Amino acid sequence: MATLIFSRSEPRMIPGFLLWLALWGTPDSNVARADGAGCRLDPPTPAVTLAVRVRANGAPGQELEYRITAENRTLAAAHNVLVRNPLPDNVKFVRANPEPSAKDPELQWRLGTLEACARREIMLVVVPTGSADVTNCARVQFEHGQCVTTKIAPTPLAAADRGSAPAQPEIQLRKYGPVQAMVNDILRFELAVTNTGASPLKGVRVTDSLPPGMEHESKHNALSWEVGSLAPGESRTMNYQVVAKAAGKLCNRAAAVAAGDIRDVVESCVTVTQANLSLKIDGPAKQYLNNTLAYQLLVSNTGSVPIENVYVINPIPDHTDFIRASDAGQRAGNQVQWVLGTLEPRARRTVEVVLRSQAPGKICNRATASAGDQYSVEAEACTELIGVAALLLEVVDTEDPVEVGSETMYIINIRNQGTAQATNIQIEAIVPAQMEILRVTGPSDHKKEGQRIICEPLTMAAKGEARYVVYVRAKTAGEVRFKVNMTADQLTSGLPVHEEESTTIYSSNPSLGK
Repeated sequence: MATLIFSRSEPRMIPGFLLWLALWGTPDSNVARADGAGCRLDPPTPAVTLAVRVRANGAPGQELEYRITAENRTLAAAHNVLVRNPLPDNVKFVRANPEPSAKDPELQWRLGTLEACARREIMLVVVPTGSADVTNCARVQFEHGQCVTTKIAPTPLAAADRGSAPAQPEIQLRKYGPVQAMVNDILRFELAVTNTGASPLKGVRVTDSLPPGMEHESKHNALSWEVGSLAPGESRTMNYQVVAKAAGKLCNRAAAVAAGDIRDVVESCVTVTQANLSLKIDGPAKQYLNNTLAYQLLVSNTGSVPIENVYVINPIPDHTDFIRASDAGQRAGNQVQWVLGTLEPRARRTVEVVLRSQAPGKICNRATASAGDQYSVEAEACTELIGVAALLLEVVDTEDPVEVGSETMYIINIRNQGTAQATNIQIEAIVPAQMEILRVTGPSDHKKEGQRIICEPLTMAAKGEARYVVYVRAKTAGEVRFKVNMTADQLTSGLPVHEEESTTIYSSNPSLGK
């Protein structure tokens, strides 16, 4: 091992190779140690991650859809990116988007260059050929390199010898940041300004104008940094972050300016996408009681990126009964659930729930479509349930035959067999002339007009009943008819409901009955 010894009183000559070691270290000094010491952060190195997603359970013969995402999570470009996926022995290839660059002996996708913070998604569909578990492995590989340029400028002396002007200062601005993002993502940018000339720069200032759709924490659209002076070859970096507030291609210009009107301008763009989950419910505005109520739930992705793990929950409204649900909807407690999986951009799914209600009035069916904790939308459809009144009239006598001089009574029964109340129900009874009216009882007042009994109108709820009793005395023998007419608002034919009850009146003295 060579040892370097320095002494103030006795300077010694250092061999050339030892001087190289002293200034730059050993050839292994740029290798990162386990504790991280000695790591060089410049230039940045790409790191490409690979994420594979597929549902946890399947069935023989049922398609399995894999989502393979390659993402460059750094500010350095990754080149010649290659995704490899050897197919398991117990599956059969169905399709892929994009198509593989090669299929034999393994599936390969050559993605080219992944720029900083870019990502590419591959959709792979296979079918299991048996009942064994399927283990699918995907791998990614890429290349990284760096190109550097050395500008050869003449020295001031050489320039003077040739009669040329002295070297001029130059400025260079570079910007690094994502090229793809989603609405509400945090976007991180880095600006690097460098004096690429041979003389110092003074009064260096960097500005960056944010486009609509990008929001800085300061709420300002114009950002600026006072850099000051830069020596030849010196660089300064500025970092900031914004929130993507709108979808679309968002572009902005950054500029570096120095004294003497020396400037450089750079433009960068990021494509911001958005997933948009929507829900609409269609159902009958009006329906009769006891009929089924069918509601269609339309779930849509109106955005530009897929939405994963979409599900719908429809609580069963009060006073209604669940009948059935489409598309494998399952009842769990007092609600119906559907698991829809991934909804591609501009895709739509419709499911249906069928209910029945026994109570009149208005019900509102509300449902929620969600995708994890990120998306949740609600919708409702209301239905007015209409009942129908159905009146029944019965007339019976309590004694038949009846002897002259004896008392008997007629019972008038009214029943509303429908699902809505009946209004303005009026009873008119006509007592035969061979009988004398004694008294009348019932739920409403009445008046007598000769042999006619007219009762005051009444209202009867659904399934309600009412009874009138007419007490009479037989005066003259013979076969007679007790007649009743019923009218109500719900009897729209214009004709009353008519019932008759026949009664035989006899005399204990047969000769009086002739």
